[in-house]
Amino acid sequence: MNTTSLFENIPNLETNRLVLRKLEVSDAEDYFNVLSDPETIKHTRWDLFNTVEDSIAYLIYLEQKYQSRQAFHWGIIEKDSQKLIGRVAFISFDEENDRTEIGYVISKHYWNKGFISEAIQELIKYGFNELGVNRIEARCNEDNIGSERVMQKVGMKFEGILREQLKMKGNYKNQKHYSLIRSDL
Repeated sequence: MNTTSLFENIPNLETNRLVLRKLEVSDAEDYFNVLSDPETIKHTRWDLFNTVEDSIAYLIYLEQKYQSRQAFHWGIIEKDSQKLIGRVAFISFDEENDRTEIGYVISKHYWNKGFISEAIQELIKYGFNELGVNRIEARCNEDNIGSERVMQKVGMKFEGILREQLKMKGNYKNQKHYSLIRSDL
């Protein structure tokens, strides 16, 4: 696995309906519009964004993750509207084991339209073909049916439940764990 090209030659990815480009602090207002909705963030670790400043602080945090080469986040831009509608990311890397974990969030106004699956399929293709990963993982809260359907739709395999694996907003949550390995393709 080689993440050097990811961090040194920042890739823009494109699908039929989407452009995926590096998420920037300058996206704060649009990102706020995505994460200031209680339903959109119901299954996330972060609290509701109450101000654009909350969005700025979070995007600065993501930039620090990028600078330290711990994670890479793409903004999801809908081509028709040129609007930022969410994000997809490699949220962690394990270069020793050629493994990465993906994460994603999309505005509730774009749920059930195939946008997030389309973006993740492009991320998966990039991970296997460009980064040389062998394993891509993802998790969701046990009750997050929409996110689980996305993982299934992109071909990921259910591996089990991680009991009380994540503390979210003061409560321990079971996580459904999925993966896709190179030999699955």
